[in-house]
This record gives sequence, structure tokens and C-alpha cells, in this order.
Amino acid sequence: MRWLERFTTGQQESWIQLLKVIVAIALSWFASTLLTGVELPIFAAIAALLVVAPSVNQSVGKGIERSVGVLGGVVLAWLSSLVLPSGPLIVLLVTIVAVVLARVLRLAPMAANQLPISAMILLALGAGSGPLFGFERVVETVIGAAVALLINLVVVPPVHHEPAERELRGLAHEVAEAYERAAAALRSPEPVRGDALLQDARDLRDSIKRARAAMDALEESTRLNPRTKALRERIERDERLLLALTVLVNRVIGMSRSIVDRFEPSLSSDPTVARIAGETRKIAGAVRLLVDRQAVDDGRTRSMPAVDGPLLTEPIVVPRPHPQHWVLIGALLEDVRQARESLEAEGDGA
Repeated sequence: MRWLERFTTGQQESWIQLLKVIVAIALSWFASTLLTGVELPIFAAIAALLVVAPSVNQSVGKGIERSVGVLGGVVLAWLSSLVLPSGPLIVLLVTIVAVVLARVLRLAPMAANQLPISAMILLALGAGSGPLFGFERVVETVIGAAVALLINLVVVPPVHHEPAERELRGLAHEVAEAYERAAAALRSPEPVRGDALLQDARDLRDSIKRARAAMDALEESTRLNPRTKALRERIERDERLLLALTVLVNRVIGMSRSIVDRFEPSLSSDPTVARIAGETRKIAGAVRLLVDRQAVDDGRTRSMPAVDGPLLTEPIVVPRPHPQHWVLIGALLEDVRQARESLEAEGDGA
């Protein structure tokens, strides 16, 4: 039943994360009962449930947002209990006012949701009991958020480095394959299937976006995380690699577009075009070698693939421009030059 897919997800949190949530709820419940004497510290349990996050930085942010929302809801519920009579319609009215107030104040999403929820629950439970009742709810929330943050600090969440490196490695091999397709098209005496060549190159933009999202998730997981220090150099290196791959993607898209728009099969025998094709193939090999060397340096593999000939030779020298196709050859030469410089800069940075 496809309608059930709307309520399920293919990505689940790890069992460690689930265990952290359970422990945080239990500890916040008992800690709040011990410190405040409240028999049902539901605000503490809810805070713990929402604040335990995949990263320490997210836990801090969620804890602050939720505490602000609870405090605002407590104040709003207490003030309304002083000036308005009790009743179901009053609870509804105050809840609506809280939603509007959160929008006017431009509160963060969690704080904006917590403000009306806290006001509604407090009015239902007895905000008219006095300011002490609301103050206890704030204390409960702070205890729950603090316990959740402590759990995240003790059981340090992982740094999402491996997923980011997998995305980068996959992107690098896709880029290498795109350069090999361009080289094959330059050497082929048959007409080029331009739609497929150019579309395959343009599809690399989606791979760039996925790699960027993985690197953003990695950066998020490193904030306030004590594990980050040992991986800082690798993360900085991966950022440089992503920048180099982005340049390479732009260049292979340009090469593919030039081949589709201007290339003729008779040019496959031109010496300069043949040299460009050879350099393009070497760029593909250099990209693969780069990520394989990083894997060896990180200890993720112990073997390096065999390299077929030199990777990057001297820049191509054209003594005399082609009388008819100099625009095409010039564009291809510029794409190769920029790709070479990007790889050389990455190699120097490594």
C-alpha cells in the first residue's frame, strides 16, 4: 500500500542514537522528580526527547530553542490566567495568540512550535495555580535539555566523515569517466551522440550537490565535537578536493558542449586534437590516482592501482592555429589547461 510510504522512511537513526534518547528520557524524569518533587515531569521528558540530536551542536541549539519556547508559553499562559476567565475557548484563544506571536517574533522553528504547545498544556494543567506552577515547568524543561546535552557529550556522536568520503570518491570516479567519454569522442571518426555526452556531463552537477550536502553534514557533526581535532586536516583536504572536482565538472561540461556544437569526425586525425584527447584521458587517470592516494594515506586501503603511463605531461603547444576549427581547439585547450591547474593545485595542497 503506497499510502503507507508517507508515514515511513528508509533512513533510520542508529540503535546508539535510540538508546541515547531512552536513557535521556529516563534520567531527566528521575532527575526532575528528585530536584523539583514533581510526580509527572512530562516537560522534562519531552525536552530530553527533542533535544537529543545526532550532533552536539544540534543538541545545544535545540535545548536553547525549546527552553525559550517553554518560557514564552509559561509567561503567556500565566498572564492570560490573570486577566481571562478559565474555559475551553480561552485555551483555544490563547493557543491561537501564541501561534501568531511566534510568527511576529520570528522565532526559530522549535521555539515557535513550543510556545503555543506550552501555553496550551499549562492552561489545561492549571496555569491559574500561580507563577510557581509555570516556573516549575521551566525548570523541568531546563533539566531535560541539560540531561540530553550531557548524554550527547558523554556518548560522543560520530563524525560523519565516512559518508562524505564515499560521496567524494564516487564523484571523483564519475568525473574521471566523463573525461574518458570526452577523450573517446575526440578520437572517434564516427559522429558523436551529442545528447548523451552532454547530458551525462551535466548530470555531474547533481553529484556535486550530493557531495556538498554530505560535506555540510560532516561540518555540522564536527561542531562542539571533541573527535573533530584528529580529523581536521582530512576534512580540510576533502574540502579542497570538492573544490577541485567542482572545477573539473565545469570544465568537462564545457568540453562536452564544444564537442557537441563544433566537432567534426574528420578532426579525429588532427595531431592537436589527438594530443588533447590524450591529455583528457590523463586527467581522468590523475583524478582516480588522487582519490586512491588519499585512501592509502588515510589507511582505508593498502594498495594503489597500476598507473598506465604518465598522468600529466607538459602543456600542449600549438605552433599554428587550425585555419577552420581554431575556435573549437582553443576552447578545448583552455578547458584542459584549467583542469590541469586545478589538479596541480590540489596535488600541492595535499
